[in-house]
Amino acid sequence: MKTVENIFDEVIQQEGTLFKQPEVFTLEYLPEILRFRDKQIRAMINHSRALNSNHAPTNMEITGPYGTGKTTAVKKYFEIIENKFNVATAYINCEFEKTENQILTKIYNKLYKKSVKAGITTNMLKNKIVNYLGKTEKILIVCLDDYGSNKITSEDIDQINKVMYTLLRAHEVDNKAKISLITVTNRRYINFVLSQSVETIFRPANVNFDAYSLNEINTILTDRCKIGFANGVISEKVIHMVAEHAYREGDLRIGIRSLYDSARNAELVGSTSIEREHLDF
Repeated sequence: MKTVENIFDEVIQQEGTLFKQPEVFTLEYLPEILRFRDKQIRAMINHSRALNSNHAPTNMEITGPYGTGKTTAVKKYFEIIENKFNVATAYINCEFEKTENQILTKIYNKLYKKSVKAGITTNMLKNKIVNYLGKTEKILIVCLDDYGSNKITSEDIDQINKVMYTLLRAHEVDNKAKISLITVTNRRYINFVLSQSVETIFRPANVNFDAYSLNEINTILTDRCKIGFANGVISEKVIHMVAEHAYREGDLRIGIRSLYDSARNAELVGSTSIEREHLDF
């Protein structure tokens, strides 16, 4: 009879055989090709042509239902423009960075590539950000993701408005401080968030992300499986079941997570393939 320690050593040293690249099934993964989003990517690039003349892009609002590739598109856009232009980008998730100080701290950390020292006030952060942009002549593009989330309170909205107002008027402090804002929300209309003082200077161009069709979801999930799983691990039939589930839920991310969980379930029972019984729905 095996001891608990024997069982532990045996299981902990087992190598999973189903995954080839498990990171493919995480929210942080950025695919090389964004399927079915050429229209939106082109629109974002069109609104960024001013970069050719060393000017900030047009402010943008990215809208659309949950799980339609909005955040992935912004992160991919950031990755490309940072490589091609004298640009700094900062991605802010407003569900976690809600206060003026938290948001400015995140921007400071990205610009200076170090953490804020204790005791630095919000006004000091503002000045340091503007000074950095003036000295480096970099264009700063900030994404405020989920800023229309139901988890954000009216007090949070006031804080976000303060930040937006500060960033949008930074050029009045130093004309070399060029800043563009991108907001991301699942709500089409944003007036419920913006104060009048911000709305009059923000004036974004809208880029809308429509919900994926069932076939589109199935194609995207198939792509992920080809990259993330070992050959022959999952059948087209099972992938389609997951796609149907994600389509019913209206969120591609649910499908991606289901694929990951199903593989883990299969590995736990020693299966060399993912079958219907390994799905959690």
